[in-house]
Amino acid sequence: MTLPLEAAPSAGGAAFSEILIAAALVGAVMLAFGWVVLRERTGHPTLVGRLADKISTIDGLPRWVGLPMYLLLAALLCAAFGVWWDVPIHMQNGRDEGPLANPSHYFILFGILGFTHAGVLSMGLARDPLPRRTVRLTKTWRVPMGSLVILGAGQIALLGFPADDVWHRLFGQDVTEWGPTHVMMIGGAVTCILGIPLLLAEAHQVGAPGTRTTLGRWRSALALALCFIPVAFLMEFDLGVPQYPAATQFIIAGFVFTWITTAVRSWFGPGGALFAAVVYLGVHAYLWVTVSLLPDVLTARFLLFVPAAVIVELVALVLPPRRRAVAFALVSALAVGTVGLYAEWLWSKKFMPLPQPIDSGALPVMLAVGTVAALGGALLGLWHVARLRDVAGADATGEELPPVRPAPTASTFRWTGLAGIGIAVVLMAYFAPPGMTDDKISATVALGTDCAGSQESCSSDVVVRFSPADAVDDAVWLYGLSWQGRGPKADAVDPPVDPVAKKPGVVRVAMEPTGRPGEFRSADPLPMYGNWKTLVRVHLLPTTMAAIPLHAPDDPAITSDRGREILARDGDVVRLSAEKQFLQREIKDDVPGWLNALAYGLVIGSWLLLVLFFGWCYAGASKPADAKPEIRTGATTG
Repeated sequence: MTLPLEAAPSAGGAAFSEILIAAALVGAVMLAFGWVVLRERTGHPTLVGRLADKISTIDGLPRWVGLPMYLLLAALLCAAFGVWWDVPIHMQNGRDEGPLANPSHYFILFGILGFTHAGVLSMGLARDPLPRRTVRLTKTWRVPMGSLVILGAGQIALLGFPADDVWHRLFGQDVTEWGPTHVMMIGGAVTCILGIPLLLAEAHQVGAPGTRTTLGRWRSALALALCFIPVAFLMEFDLGVPQYPAATQFIIAGFVFTWITTAVRSWFGPGGALFAAVVYLGVHAYLWVTVSLLPDVLTARFLLFVPAAVIVELVALVLPPRRRAVAFALVSALAVGTVGLYAEWLWSKKFMPLPQPIDSGALPVMLAVGTVAALGGALLGLWHVARLRDVAGADATGEELPPVRPAPTASTFRWTGLAGIGIAVVLMAYFAPPGMTDDKISATVALGTDCAGSQESCSSDVVVRFSPADAVDDAVWLYGLSWQGRGPKADAVDPPVDPVAKKPGVVRVAMEPTGRPGEFRSADPLPMYGNWKTLVRVHLLPTTMAAIPLHAPDDPAITSDRGREILARDGDVVRLSAEKQFLQREIKDDVPGWLNALAYGLVIGSWLLLVLFFGWCYAGASKPADAKPEIRTGATTG
């Protein structure tokens, strides 16, 4: 028996007072930047404008590139720290007492405000010389396309904060990184960086001296390499508690690793892919060190990235990207998707908290899916570099070109980017939604310790026997998980800790074969008391994710039956159920289906439109100046 959670945090939206405080913080930042933009656009000098001009004299970049770029990078580091702190403490603690009670949320909020207003600042500081293709907002105000990319990404991220509270009120809290509104916030953060390579290419186009130096060459390669940031969506895998099918890790890794390594190698020249790997490892080292300084917080591991970089460099020796771009990209994709991801699997067995997949029997399927995703990444890389070359009139190989060159055709690889994104979208649409097998699989539970009636800590060895006996023979993973063990009733002394991470709040235990058909025993006892939510996880190809619930506390904040106490007893026979119903107990089950479909449709639709907007900005910036008049919004030119 376990006691109900005392002072259980809300399973719905935030308190109105906290909403007002957050709105006031956001409003203050928006007003401050709005004032700067207004003063700049009306010809009045500002401290921010003078700082931008000072930085421009130092780095040789236009005022609408330098200061906004540094603000965006600092904001991303701030937001990344917040996210790498926030996700693990939800795994360890469960729900927040409130959005402002979680200190990591402040880093996320101010990070989002920072990179959003980097786009606003770039637009506000825009003055001649400007690139040949701009968007005209007023008679005297034209803004670069790179500014719009940053602003668009920032807007969807900033919108994610109020949308998150609305979502919680309608559907209950979804304690997962991949919740729809969480994807809005994190997705905006990981895509705002796309504006920086475009801004630097536009700066090169107007003859900025800072783009024609050795430092400028490395800076442009750094900006392109940082576009690896979408791997942030692998954090649940990096922490060892993924809530979505294993194939998604191979899809994201194959797509992003191939896109970035081939793009940076093509843009920078020899060593570019290896430089991208150094950037990737450097960012993860920063996050590893800073999060490690926090007391008792899980530290995310990470995939290596280096195998993909080495492979791409080797392919480039045989198929030079400047002369055989398509062959280089496609061969690189095939090699990264097979050899590269296989090397990542070997790395995961040594370094990751949950190797993917645990049994190599599922590996061929994962490698096949990852290879298709890698082809999509290669196609995006072709398009990305082609557009940047069209905008800049060069690449980062160090070749000096005159500030003005013949107008580009903007036709090379025009559709490969859309094709690459399409491949990734189709793969994720099929493999990301967790599925559930029929109810023909059952399991008999045997416990080494009966925790019923225990008022104190109680852990038990767990044995499960599946029927049919071969039901989990090809499981992608099969292990015991206890998580969210800290909270209102957390252990005061010596709580159970994970055998790998050595941190409280999450315990992962291997389920080892006993030698009997279909029977497995936990390698260590699993906690069955207090806040702990304990289950045996079963993942079958391609997307089945099932659970054998063992323990969950009574949660009065959850009004549905899901909030009732769960405690397995020795000899129980249970049907495998969809694990989302257990891992995300707070989700309401009485929401009309049409409302659910509408909400998901709005989030997915907004993201697809934003991706198309990014492509429009890149394609528009790459067009020749005389293709048609400048794009205008609002007032006409007169």
